[in-house]
Amino acid sequence: MKRSPLFTLLSSLGIAAVMILTAVLVAWIGRTALGSFEAWQQAFESVRPYLRGWRALLYGALFALWWDLLQRYRQRPQDRLRVKRIGTLGLLLFTCAELTRL
Repeated sequence: MKRSPLFTLLSSLGIAAVMILTAVLVAWIGRTALGSFEAWQQAFESVRPYLRGWRALLYGALFALWWDLLQRYRQRPQDRLRVKRIGTLGLLLFTCAELTRL
């Protein structure tokens, strides 16, 4: 069953909106719990090494899932090419996200 491009666009925008709203909610809860935004930032600074470790684990898990998907589509060249494109786009997005953190 083929999805329409409009459905794909709307579902992608919906997912992005949910992610942004979740980030805003987490920031609001943290600011409320700690009393100020500065205290929230200091709390993040104190746990920065642990967050790096979790981010590395997340990237490793996503790479492992992508590799598994690539191996599953070994016999289907068209789907394998699509998975490679998704992986390339994901790597580009991760690289841009990490470069903006410098």
